[in-house]
Amino acid sequence: GTIALQNQLSGMTTASLPALGSAQMPTGSLLKSTYYDYPAYSTTTSTGFVNTGSSVSYTVVNTGCAIYLNQNFNLAKHGNSNYWIQARLLIDGQSYQQMTVSMHSQQNEYIPVAFNGLFTSLSLTAGDTVVFQMQIKTDNSSHAAAVDDGSNLGSGLIVHEIKQ
Repeated sequence: GTIALQNQLSGMTTASLPALGSAQMPTGSLLKSTYYDYPAYSTTTSTGFVNTGSSVSYTVVNTGCAIYLNQNFNLAKHGNSNYWIQARLLIDGQSYQQMTVSMHSQQNEYIPVAFNGLFTSLSLTAGDTVVFQMQIKTDNSSHAAAVDDGSNLGSGLIVHEIKQ
């Protein structure tokens, strides 16, 4: 019983344990997570989507993986007027419904926003580079839209590779 098991385990080392690589992990397993402090502060009065500065380039490690994204940022209106602002996160230049948000308010305010999306059909191979780009716009060029207010309320992009 217990003594026999203790004797078996006492001779084990990390070298005698089998390696658990991504191939042995079950579907849905988290293979890798990477955090980026993104996006930086940006503002626009453009009525068409514009980039909020630099993009994030992510290198895929696991062939065939899905990507689960968490994007947190602060979306702002700069004016006490009745207008809409929008933000979206592009993936390799492509927009997706679950990574787009619209905000309408009559206040000059910052609103915390979180995008979460699972992308299973990107056909990724180890070594591929995936580019993420935040964009914003306003529907009233007299009033600005902004992301992240520079007060350290927290903006971040987390890229998770998930076993399919």
